[in-house]
Amino acid sequence: MAQTSALPAPIESESLAPTPATTTTLGAPQTLGLDLGTKKVDSRDALIGVAVLVVLAILFFVIKNAYANWRVRERVAPSRANASGWFLFLGLLMIAIMAVLAVLNSGQFLAPLYIAPLGGVAAISLVAWLMTFSAKR
Repeated sequence: MAQTSALPAPIESESLAPTPATTTTLGAPQTLGLDLGTKKVDSRDALIGVAVLVVLAILFFVIKNAYANWRVRERVAPSRANASGWFLFLGLLMIAIMAVLAVLNSGQFLAPLYIAPLGGVAAISLVAWLMTFSAKR
């Protein structure tokens, strides 16, 4: 009884030497053809990301000014109100940058190399904003 298959026949290699993709040396990573999110960000996507960040930065700046003016009307010293507004602006902008980088290429930009500094600056600025939020004259 003969078996038939719709799969193609295996290709036999004349050389039994290991291929460079599976050769290992001390300290060299082994690549087996796995795609670990290493797609490149093309210029069109990067340009769209920068445009989104510019629009968000303008929006956050308007929010910062409105917030600082509101705090001055609430009888907070103008310098403290302005500092609080800048902390809010910086925190919102860092969060927006992390979100845009994650949308552009999550495999590459969600690495701790990018997220840790941006998240640290965002956390510090939002904590400083909360500390200046309760400041009175």
